[in-house]
Amino acid sequence: MIITTIEKQKKNKTRYNVYIDGEYAFSCNLEDLTYLGIEEGKELDNEQYNYYVNYTATRQASDYAFKLLSRKMLTEKELSQKLEIKGFEENIIKSVIEKLKSYNYINDEVYTKLFIEQRINQLYSRRKIYYELVKKGISKELIQKSLNNFYPEEKEVEIIKKIIEKKLKFQEETKKLKNYLYNNGFQIENISDALKEKDL
Repeated sequence: MIITTIEKQKKNKTRYNVYIDGEYAFSCNLEDLTYLGIEEGKELDNEQYNYYVNYTATRQASDYAFKLLSRKMLTEKELSQKLEIKGFEENIIKSVIEKLKSYNYINDEVYTKLFIEQRINQLYSRRKIYYELVKKGISKELIQKSLNNFYPEEKEVEIIKKIIEKKLKFQEETKKLKNYLYNNGFQIENISDALKEKDL
């Protein structure tokens, strides 16, 4: 195999397409070209070719992952799905995810804690938070452990009382209030306790 052409991309001037034996093989940036010693006329064996392809794909996936994480925190599942949609292969995704986890750029435990705290401020029920985190790929064990630590049952009663106070300003009927709370995932026992404390 011989590198026949190295061509700057038209849409992205920072990246180059590399052609081997006249056919497109992979793309990379100028830094990768220099680091890997990629140049026209260079002869490659299968081992070198596979190394180049894996290295550049991993580099590209890492750059994309950092770009996503610079915008907002993501769970391991969310980032994996985004990389998959972008077209990266499973082995590349796994490699990038493990590297990011080792540097603590992805940490489902921290994500879960912050997510619960944010949703508590938005007056969410434990159940609603639980199912939202399940959708994000957090393990059920971690969710339950985090809820017990950061959002125990007695705290949910306090959240319900806050909602009751807000709703009573609009003269909501007790029955409608119960239905609203139940439909938003609050435990019926906690609803009853909160209503009793409010003499409703």
